[in-house]
Formats: sequence, structure tokens, C-alpha cells
Amino acid sequence: MTSAPVVQFASRTDVGMRRAANQDSNTVRLCSDYEEWSQCGHLFVVADGMGGHAVGDLASRITIEALPPAYFKKEATSVEHRLRQAIQSANKAINDRARENREFEGMGTTCSVLTLSDRGAIVGHVGDSRVYRVRHGVIEQLTFDHSLQWEMIRLGKATAENVELFHPRNVITRCLGPDPMVQVDIEGPFSVEAGDYFLLCSDGLTNHVTDSEIGQIVSSLPPAESSRLLINLANCRGGSDNCTVVVVAVDSYPMTQSGGFQLEGPVKAITAAGTPRSGGIAKVIVSGLAVVCLLAGIGLALSNRKLAAAAFMVAALVAWFFGRRMNKDAQSDDLTLADLTGPPPTSPMIEEADNASSRSSFRQRSPYRIIEAKLSDGLLSHLAEVQSELVQAARDSGWKVDFDELTNLNRQAVSAQQSQKSDRAIKARAKAIDLLMKELYARSRNS
Repeated sequence: MTSAPVVQFASRTDVGMRRAANQDSNTVRLCSDYEEWSQCGHLFVVADGMGGHAVGDLASRITIEALPPAYFKKEATSVEHRLRQAIQSANKAINDRARENREFEGMGTTCSVLTLSDRGAIVGHVGDSRVYRVRHGVIEQLTFDHSLQWEMIRLGKATAENVELFHPRNVITRCLGPDPMVQVDIEGPFSVEAGDYFLLCSDGLTNHVTDSEIGQIVSSLPPAESSRLLINLANCRGGSDNCTVVVVAVDSYPMTQSGGFQLEGPVKAITAAGTPRSGGIAKVIVSGLAVVCLLAGIGLALSNRKLAAAAFMVAALVAWFFGRRMNKDAQSDDLTLADLTGPPPTSPMIEEADNASSRSSFRQRSPYRIIEAKLSDGLLSHLAEVQSELVQAARDSGWKVDFDELTNLNRQAVSAQQSQKSDRAIKARAKAIDLLMKELYARSRNS
């Protein structure tokens, strides 16, 4: 008997700074034993009711109420099939309720679901809420945004640099509820290992906090603390929408059906790192032929056998052309085990954390974006500025906060950063910001 994985999680939702009601919902359902885990897996769900649709909060609530029972009770041949059925059941429940009451007509919600099972991590997704994995200082977006902007970039009708000029940000192209049937994206399975972090969130977070910042915060703090800091940071930057996060930290994970290794997306060729691939062998042969022909042509030319030399030269050019073509095809088709199991290397696919470059790192299969997310002095300095501004606001407005405690936390953070103990520094900053934001929430929302 193998034990189920050991995970920690925290879920948090907040109305934000500009909305009167919270239309986000979330739920977590952990398996009770290993058998249930191997068949179904732990379940994590985030749903964001559509603000422009009727009764979006009802749509998101129906999703989290209908989806888990359907997921765990339905007969299914695989986790993927079970997940697709459950999301379709939630869609039907919303659509049925809307047809029963015309006041609810057109209500909708996003739905992003993460399962952690014997199959690894599998994601079901509709809308623009997101699921991320953070590993080895890199954050990967596992879901494709069903939004107008992402579709335009995918179709080549806009770029990351100009999409904001021509297409609004928060227009989604797919959601649960309005139609009897909905197309569900199933992504994975993705590998899971001890030390991984997963994050599910609504766009109230990603509209204000960059992917790199999300990855740095999630991987540097326990789930309860990172979830608070993420929402606090989004609200400090305007809090224009409801914000929901579910943070999952993997402490241990048993060997899966494939021995602990899961393929991630379609792979045409897999070889051990350093082992020649079939395409690589052919390239060596072709390259060798090109060199031989070239040398022979030169030799014959020196002997004035011009016609033969020209023939050899043509052969060399043909071999060179097909060698380049095979090399291009092999690069696009083949992945090594190192590509699949090791941390993603620094490459043009790993972008800096500003909004434009995050969008420009779009890929054609999951993970759709890969962003570097190692804890940096830049983020720590920014959190220090946020804390300083909040402290100044507290003094100016006479907030009832413990300024001695805040001074002590600031001193701890500065000392830790100078000693290159970044994990301690971000922990102190997060606690100070949380103390201040609690007072801000009490004052702004009571008024």
C-alpha cells in the first residue's frame, strides 16, 4: 500500500477595492484514502462569475457546488474523462437554472480545476482564470486564456506589443453557463514532485500582479502567508476586481503509474540526454556526405576535370540543403529527457516579468508561458516601498496599528536582506503589509 501525497494548501477570496459584491468562488476536496486518490485525486477549483453577466455570483456558486460531487461520483475510465464530465455537469446545472428563471438568463462563470492524482497533475479549464506550476525558480502557466486578446495573438492578428490598442483585456471567448454544452480544455498530465507549488487564481490577481511576482511569492512563503500577500498586493495596486487564490504546496508525492515521471504534452521523440536521436544520426550522415563531396569537388577541380567537379559541387549543395531542413524538423519535433525533467533553461521562452513580455512568451502548447521567478532584491525593495507608503498613510490618518511592531518588522527585513536571507526578509515584509492592510480594509469597507 502506497500513501497518498502530502500537500499543504490555502484558499482565499476577497471582494477587492472597487466591487460591492464578490462573484468569485473556490473549493477544495482532498481524498480520504489512497484508493480514492489513485482513482480521482485531490480536487482544487476556482470560478469567477462574469461581472457583465446576470447573477455571476450564483453561477460561480453553482459550479463549486455541482462539480465536486459529479467528479467523485461519476463512473469514468480516466481522470481526464472524469474531469471533463464534471465540468460539463456544472455547465448543465448553471444552464438549467438560467432556463428556469429568466432573471438568471445569460449568467456565466470561468472554471479552472486542478487534480493531483496517480496520473500526476491534470487541469480542466474554461475561461481566463489560471492554473500555474512553480518549480526551480520558474513559473509556468498551464492554462490557455480563453480571452479575445489571447485568441488574437494566437491567430497572428495582434502582437503582445499592440494587442492592448485594438482589443479590450477582459473579454472572454468561452465560459460555463450560457450554452447547454461547452468546450473544455484538458491539459496534462504534468509531472509532480516534492517542492512544487501550484496556484489557481481569478483575473483579479493577474490584472495587478505579474507572473514573476506570483512565482517569487508562492515559492518563498507558506501557502497561508503567500495567499494573503498576493491579495494584499493586488489590492494595494487598485484591487479593481474580486481576487481569489488557491495555493498548493507539495511536500511529498508517491511514485505514479509511470514510475514518477509524467510526459507533458505531445512528444514525438524521447531519448536519454546525450543519446543520438534518429534524426541526429541522419544529420551526421548527410553532413559527412556534404564534406566528402565538397573535398572531392575541389580535388577534381585542381585536376581540371571541371564537369565532374561541378557535379560533386551540386551534390554537396543538395546535401547541405536537406541537412538544414532535417535539422529544423528535428529541433521542432524532438525533446530530450533533460528537456522534460530538468528545470527549463534560460531561453527566449523565459521572459522578464513586465506585462508585455509575459504575453509575448506565448507558446502553442502547455505550459503556454514560462517566466523566471527567482526571489529577487527588486521584489523585496518594492515590498519595502509598499510597506513604507502604508505606514505613512497610517500615521497621516491615525490608524490604530502597532507602529512599534511595524518598526521591528522593518528592521528584521532590512537585516535579513543585508545578510542575504531573502526568505526571512519577504516573510517580515509580508507580515507588516498584512497588519496594515487589515486596518485599511476595516476602514474602507466599513465606510
